[in-house]
Amino acid sequence: MKKLLALSVLVTVFSFGATAQIDRTIADTSKVEKRGHKAHGYKKEMMKELNLSKEQMNAMKTAQRDSKAKMQALKAQDNITVKEMKEKAKAIQEERNAKLKTILTTEQFTQLEEKMKKKKGNKKHKEDMED
Repeated sequence: MKKLLALSVLVTVFSFGATAQIDRTIADTSKVEKRGHKAHGYKKEMMKELNLSKEQMNAMKTAQRDSKAKMQALKAQDNITVKEMKEKAKAIQEERNAKLKTILTTEQFTQLEEKMKKKKGNKKHKEDMED
């Protein structure tokens, strides 16, 4: 009888632990999905505000996609130092900005820079508030 009781207690404890692990994983993935949708909406809104032509929009998407692929490849490298990674990331950003300058008009590029600075400032402000 004691063995049966001990066994049922162990089964109950392990099943609760497994359920908690699954719930936490589901919650974590939903946070990532929400962030992705929010970022996508922001980009769409920004492109609308810049009043881009279809050609400009396609060229911007291509430039962003190329830049993102290069950044992902850079992050996948594990044989470089943090300093080298920062330098290469900065070079990728500068290359992307140079491409965007050729795609956008001067006014559009200035407007884009202002929006990016504002977004970066808001992000930094949120991080400061969380700390």
